[in-house]
Amino acid sequence: MIILFDVDGVLVDHRAYREAVRHTSRFFSRRLGLGDVQPDDAVIDVFESQSITVEWETDAIIAAALLLARLNADLIAPKRKASQKPVAALPPDFWEALDQLAAVKTPANGSQPPLDLAALARRVGTAAQRAELPSRAALRLFMADVQANDRLPAETVAPLLEHLLGDVYNVDRSPAMQVHQNHVLGDKQYEHYYQLAPRITGEPLLLALDRPLLTPDLRDALLARRAAGEVFPVIYTARPSLAPVEAGPYHRGFTPEAEIARAQVGLDPAPAMGFGKMSWLAPRMRRLGSDLVKPSPVHGMAAIAAARTGQEVEAIKAALAVERGDHLRYPLTACAGETVHVFEDSPSSLQAVKRGVDLLNRQGLRLTLVRHGVAPAGSPKRTALAEVAEVVHGDVNEGVREILRV
Repeated sequence: MIILFDVDGVLVDHRAYREAVRHTSRFFSRRLGLGDVQPDDAVIDVFESQSITVEWETDAIIAAALLLARLNADLIAPKRKASQKPVAALPPDFWEALDQLAAVKTPANGSQPPLDLAALARRVGTAAQRAELPSRAALRLFMADVQANDRLPAETVAPLLEHLLGDVYNVDRSPAMQVHQNHVLGDKQYEHYYQLAPRITGEPLLLALDRPLLTPDLRDALLARRAAGEVFPVIYTARPSLAPVEAGPYHRGFTPEAEIARAQVGLDPAPAMGFGKMSWLAPRMRRLGSDLVKPSPVHGMAAIAAARTGQEVEAIKAALAVERGDHLRYPLTACAGETVHVFEDSPSSLQAVKRGVDLLNRQGLRLTLVRHGVAPAGSPKRTALAEVAEVVHGDVNEGVREILRV
């Protein structure tokens, strides 16, 4: 039995990431002179129900919406001359533009309606095409909004939107990712792992706020069954992670966030197939890491292979081979006939594993897939999960007890 565990909202109560989203939103809204704009948990649930599950995506989409709200407020400011409106001469670099906007007094409150972040999430989620990153869908929508607004100079605004939304998984290019990771890791770890000057100072939210959701008795049962060669758990997450175990312990930009969660839960012996694993190998295969991480089926296939064998680099290479239509190879061949359980709180990630298993079964691997949705009672995600999962649980423990017969 192979078990894929998502981290945030499944194995870990991801308070740190949610708080970092709020901190990041406040950082930009304050700098833009819009006060304290931040999503509460209900709004973040709406983002996740729309398959906007990576916080860097959420951060960048909100930051871009805040930028447009500020620019529109400047344009309709009744007492400001056209020559005084900062949108007329903004540089293409977002950080430089942010400094310039921060230096200009914000128009009086009430000139713009409040930003409806839940409606924004639904709009982006509805517009996103299959396997399209939410940030790319948001970029299309916002570009269309600018083109339709004859008061906003597209030649000025478009580079700023591209800077915010064009590459949200690249810490050297994404302003939202920089601020989010600065909050998550704290200023010292941020500077150490990224070799970038921190934009804010503070302790890491990840260590201060996250709490394990998997109970110790079930963790011990999983580890005992793993030691007996009966159950093969794996962390299957879009969280940043270290590079593959075969690559060595330190590479710039690879942060141990998946590994920190694994340690908090106590599943240290299990592999952690996080974003760092995929993005380390991606350029060597002339790909982008964001193209390989879920909702790509490659991520799920690699997690299945790594769970069974512990070989991370070869697991990813084997998954990429299947995606290309090449023959099935080790370590995926070691998984033949297994039952695969996946615990997720994201509909798109459950669908991604289904696509991966379908590809493997077309090559004769004979896997049986059981998709477990995880969402508490009353969550807006339950309806969306029920459409793609065989069963929806209130928490991960309920599902693990069932499959282990504990």
